Amino acid sequence: MSTSTSPGVVDKGAQLAAYYGPFTGEKEKQALSVPLRLVAAWAQNDAAGIAEVFTEDGIMILPGDVYKKGRGEVLSFMAAAFAGPFKGTGVTGRPVDVRFVGDDVALLRTHGGILAPGETEIAPELAVRSTWVTVRRDGQWQLAAYQNSPRGEGATLRW
Repeated sequence: MSTSTSPGVVDKGAQLAAYYGPFTGEKEKQALSVPLRLVAAWAQNDAAGIAEVFTEDGIMILPGDVYKKGRGEVLSFMAAAFAGPFKGTGVTGRPVDVRFVGDDVALLRTHGGILAPGETEIAPELAVRSTWVTVRRDGQWQLAAYQNSPRGEGATLRW
C-alpha cells in the first residue's frame, strides 16, 4: 500500500489502520471485513452487493419497524431505498467492540450512520449504534443479523 501523502492520494493502509483501531488481530480484521464490504456496496448504491454481505437467511432490523429476512427481502428493500430516500447516500462507521462467541461467530458493535449525498460527516439525526452478528461459513465472514438504533437527535426515549 502507498504511504504517499501527496494531495489526492489515498493511503488505504492508513485508512484501514484507522478503521481497525485497537482491533488488530487477524480474526478481528476478518470479522470486521463484513461492515467494510457493506460500506463499499452502499457507496455504489448497490443493493445486490449489500444483500450478498448477508447470509442467505440473514436478518436486517432498522428503526421504523423495518424487519427483513433473507437476501431477497434485503435486496428488495435496499433497491427501493436507493431509488428513493437513500439515493446518493453513503454510510460510514467505526468499530467500538468485537467479541467472539465461538470460532465462527463474532458480535460487532459500531457507531456510524448515513451520509447524506455530498456530505462527509454524519448529521446527528442520521447517527446510529449498530450491532452485527457475523458468522464464518465456508471460510467467508457474512452478516447473519444486523440491527441499529438512533444515537443522535431523536434518540431520546419519551415515556
